[in-house]
Amino acid sequence: MRKKMVGVLVAVLAGVGVGAGLGYGPLLRYKSEGVLSMEMGTAEYKRFAELATDANTVRQFAAVSLPPDVDSRRVDQLVSEVTKGAWLKPVPKVSKADAKELPDILLQLEQEREKTQDRERKSTVYLGLKLTKTAADPEETAKGATWLGNYFKDVATREAVREQVSRWALENRQFSDRAVERKLKYQFDIEQAQTRATALKKLVASYPDAARRESQQVVDVRKDNEKFMSPMAQLVGAESEIIDVREKIQRLDREMAQQAFAKAMVADAEAALNEARSGSDSVVRLSALIDRFSKLVKTEAEREKLSSLAADVSQISARFLSQAQFVAKPSVPTRPERPGPLMVMVLAGLLAGLLSAVFLWREQLKKMLLQNNES
Repeated sequence: MRKKMVGVLVAVLAGVGVGAGLGYGPLLRYKSEGVLSMEMGTAEYKRFAELATDANTVRQFAAVSLPPDVDSRRVDQLVSEVTKGAWLKPVPKVSKADAKELPDILLQLEQEREKTQDRERKSTVYLGLKLTKTAADPEETAKGATWLGNYFKDVATREAVREQVSRWALENRQFSDRAVERKLKYQFDIEQAQTRATALKKLVASYPDAARRESQQVVDVRKDNEKFMSPMAQLVGAESEIIDVREKIQRLDREMAQQAFAKAMVADAEAALNEARSGSDSVVRLSALIDRFSKLVKTEAEREKLSSLAADVSQISARFLSQAQFVAKPSVPTRPERPGPLMVMVLAGLLAGLLSAVFLWREQLKKMLLQNNES
């Protein structure tokens, strides 16, 4: 009996030793969390999250910037961890708990206010992201969470720039497809107005008394019962229409010149994006491209178009690179994640003691089971 008790005690001590090796070794984990401020809509978040958890996207950014605790030999492990997607979670503007606590009328008023302030932008559903990183070293855990935040910012920046350049190209193509049609229509409108004005001039010359009665209205009863103004008023209207259409043609010619200027820049922008190694690099390349084209500007119309394109790039840079910051920075954890090393040691010791007791008293246990079955 005494030998068996000693055997159980030895097993417990051995289990504690194994538990210590596991608890302070492979099972030791620290967790660091941070909250990154970045307002997004639902579609935006889904698109950014899909890209951020893509293996090729991770490798592209890892080629530019690696976490402090990762070397080139551990890139595959990093890619495996990031692609699982367990490290990011969106932070909604109104959580389920907030929705339950807030009265319906206040919640509705808040939503209406946000829609009024943000009519031209996509509705913002999320305030940002909660980022989580676990590792064996506390300091490396905090640095890893910070790296994940910078990684997501870069992914969002690159996708926003790509989407913006695609929008530029699409607008340019759509304008080119419709510009000639619009100009031909305007020219036809001028011809019609000129023909009408010529006819009205002859009519006014033929009836001078009608020209002196401008205030009187001439009613021509037709099937649709239309009413017309005096010939002189109609003549003024036709001349005014010619002036108005000519102004439209001038604006169209100005837009055509702007789009022709932008077309070359958009083509260079698409090539620059293909060469960019990261989101911040894509912003730098587009900014350099805008600076280069600013030296080629010849008219105020071209300068206005270039300023508009520059404002689009500046807005993306401000939103995803400058304004997107940690509102809760990842801190260095002081306690390991559960189960901690001491708990692992206790559990391993108890398990080893239990298994050794079952093994040492196996004969007695068999007899007890047989007796229970016979009774």
